[in-house]
Amino acid sequence: MKELNLVSGISSWLAQREPRERAILSAGAVFVFCALVYLALLPSFERSTELQERHRILQADLQWLSEQSASVSRLSNSCVDKTIKPGAAREVINRLVRRNQIKLVKIAEQTQGKYALNLESINANRLLQLAHQLACQGLKTTLLDVSRSDAAAANYVARMEVHHVN
Repeated sequence: MKELNLVSGISSWLAQREPRERAILSAGAVFVFCALVYLALLPSFERSTELQERHRILQADLQWLSEQSASVSRLSNSCVDKTIKPGAAREVINRLVRRNQIKLVKIAEQTQGKYALNLESINANRLLQLAHQLACQGLKTTLLDVSRSDAAAANYVARMEVHHVN
């Protein structure tokens, strides 16, 4: 009942106004109504735009990942599954060092299954190859520091720490 009184009160109030005032008030009411609708829908429009942009970025990432699948498949591990006994790590290290023609300057067992190695080689790639081969044997490299022994010599020195992975 109060709603009818409100509507009739507004109608009678509006009827008392000049035609020019009624036109201005009606235009203002339409403008306010449109503004309220716009403000109510604005967050939805912004969220929609944000989601469309995110979808575009994710589609681009997905396309890039599918293009890289050939590269990733070539990165597969070439290690043969070998597990060494915990006590045999030192012998495995010595054998791999000799196989790669690297000079083992010093080997020290720091804790059970953890070894510190000092190595020398004329080829830095052999030192990196050794780290890979040690990983294939179940020895994790926790430190690898390769540098030239001095500016005049072509030798590389490396400091490695490896430990047996259980």
